[in-house]
Amino acid sequence: MYLRFAPLLALMLPLACGCLQVAPQPAPPPATISSWSPLGGFTIASGANCAGHVSLTTTTATVNDPCFSGVSDVVLCTDATSAAPVKCAAAEGSLTVTGAAGDTIAYARVK
Repeated sequence: MYLRFAPLLALMLPLACGCLQVAPQPAPPPATISSWSPLGGFTIASGANCAGHVSLTTTTATVNDPCFSGVSDVVLCTDATSAAPVKCAAAEGSLTVTGAAGDTIAYARVK
């Protein structure tokens, strides 16, 4: 009876030990896709991934980068130093970060 479970245990043991791991995948490259149809066409640009860290010497810092295209950008920000609230606002060519002075803020533009 126990011999029926031996193959199952042989497969589950490496998984439980963490021996089988998937390597992290690289970020997709920026791409521009164009399409045309009889009713019209469109072009979608994924843009470059833009992410980084900024240290706040005062309570506000501005990151100037052309990857920020405006208020429609979706930006994720987190305080990497402490559990403190952070506010990020994207604008044309810049990101304004507000938080606690002396903290390091990690940011990434998602869309």
